[in-house]
Amino acid sequence: MGKYKIIVETTGQKNSAQQRYNVMTRNKINADIKTYKTEGGELYSVEVGPYSGKKQVLKDVDNIKSLGITNAFITGA
Repeated sequence: MGKYKIIVETTGQKNSAQQRYNVMTRNKINADIKTYKTEGGELYSVEVGPYSGKKQVLKDVDNIKSLGITNAFITGA
């Protein structure tokens, strides 16, 4: 399993997450929408990865940011 992933967006609005997911897939970036249950409702996280190497995750986060999604960030070791 990879140790890195890219968080593209986390939101409480399913439509917003779906729009970000659509941007990823239109640009041939393999993304998923994860749903997290909280006391305040559901959160939707658009995530890319996992990655085992740092070089590829850094390249892909730069690619995502070049699409105008400047809040994307890397999580992991």
